Amino acid sequence: MGWIIALGIIMPLEWIATGKSWIRARRISKPLSLIILIAMFIVLGGWRQPGYLFLGGLVFSLLGDIFLLMNKKFFIAGLLSFLIAHIFYIAGLVYGKLSPGWEMLIPIIIIVLISVTVYPRIVRGVRSRLEHRHLLLPVVFYMITITIMLLMAMFTWFRAPWVYPSTLLVSIGALLFTISDTLLATGRFLRPLPYGDFLVMFTYHLGQIGISFGALSMMGLLTL
Repeated sequence: MGWIIALGIIMPLEWIATGKSWIRARRISKPLSLIILIAMFIVLGGWRQPGYLFLGGLVFSLLGDIFLLMNKKFFIAGLLSFLIAHIFYIAGLVYGKLSPGWEMLIPIIIIVLISVTVYPRIVRGVRSRLEHRHLLLPVVFYMITITIMLLMAMFTWFRAPWVYPSTLLVSIGALLFTISDTLLATGRFLRPLPYGDFLVMFTYHLGQIGISFGALSMMGLLTL
């Protein structure tokens, strides 16, 4: 319960600091949010197999948060850190035996629709400005990776030992993480969004909570 209270205090403070552009406060609140989540994950026993894969995702997410707080020249380092985080998450989400069924077409169709609707606009935004063109390949590769992560999260509905509510948590968490990154890319490469920075962190933190709590629930380390 104490971990929930800590997250319930620090994460909203980060959302407020982001919305108000309190740079100095964010140097504490942003990394501290993930540090608390990582500490909770370890203390609850999430370092054991396959939890260490999700722990790796959290650690590289923390590195990405730190890099993105720094000068813009560290954007690539932040992007690479989150890319590695998603690879860890993918490795954790494919844990267990897959039982294929026609229902798997539903998440595939949803993700294809999202991809063809949103991603081409972001690619055009990156290509439209000379200072962003060097980011084209990293951004495309990142979008492909996070899309695979989202699909694997939805496929947990067809894997054992993934069961409800762990499947629901990781699915919503991965979706919110994808929304967060899409909002970030839209604001950076297309146009500023109203309350964009706040929404990026709000969906990002809830996404990380969903994935982490879902993994802990699947391992029997968290009762929901």
